[in-house]
Amino acid sequence: MTDASITAPATTTTPARWTGPAINWSAVFAGAFAAGGLTIILVILGAAFGFGAMSPFAGDGLSATTISVVTIVWLIFTQIFASIAGGYIAGRTRLRWSIHADEVFFRDSVHGFLTWAVASAFMFAAAAIAAGGGALGATAVTAAAVQAEDGAPAPSTIITDRLYRAPGADSETLATARQEADRFVVRAIADPESVTAEDRAWLVEDVAERTAIGVNEAEARVQDAFARMDTVRAEAREEVDNARAASATLAIATALAMLIGAFVASAAAVFGGRERDGLEDRLV
Repeated sequence: MTDASITAPATTTTPARWTGPAINWSAVFAGAFAAGGLTIILVILGAAFGFGAMSPFAGDGLSATTISVVTIVWLIFTQIFASIAGGYIAGRTRLRWSIHADEVFFRDSVHGFLTWAVASAFMFAAAAIAAGGGALGATAVTAAAVQAEDGAPAPSTIITDRLYRAPGADSETLATARQEADRFVVRAIADPESVTAEDRAWLVEDVAERTAIGVNEAEARVQDAFARMDTVRAEAREEVDNARAASATLAIATALAMLIGAFVASAAAVFGGRERDGLEDRLV
């Protein structure tokens, strides 16, 4: 008998060209910083155009609808332009892989996507920090703007003024009544169901007594006041609904712009990577 030779099972080894890192993070961060910087510049430029197009006077400047449309278009343009630049830089500066062309295409796409993701994360983090740090300052500026707007009183104060309008009356005598009535008007605007028939009757009697007018005239004033309260409430609800709709539209547009940016960044990275490899092949 002859002993058969025993051979070890063949083992599959990974080629050396596949053992390198699949992600070139230096190229990703380079593209992300470039995209972030361009985004900041374009956002500031867009804000400058927006401030130039708006006007504090009614009827002047662009309408709110036009400004919203232009803002959405500019947002999409910003994402496209910054993503193209960041993705191209990431693809052009990454190391070359000596692997199959399909794998190169996939890795370049991943580099572009990661560039967009890192840049977006940086931008959202910076925006969150800025918003949190400037909350108190923004509140103070808003309050100052409201007070400085020609000293315009609140709608409830205007309604109370008309209720207790009494030429020649003692202002100190009306002060306490006006304060209580102003609180009543504010509550009635916010929650009309909270106003009872007794509350309305008291207001009529108080207006008649404080202003020295007849009950019928006081009733007419109170009726006009409640009509104005309904108008103020409807306008406030309309403003809230418009703001809600504008916020939803802006959120949808932002998400769409970011999706476009992710796709464009991946395509730009593939193009940049092919340009880099092709140039090296021509030079070598």
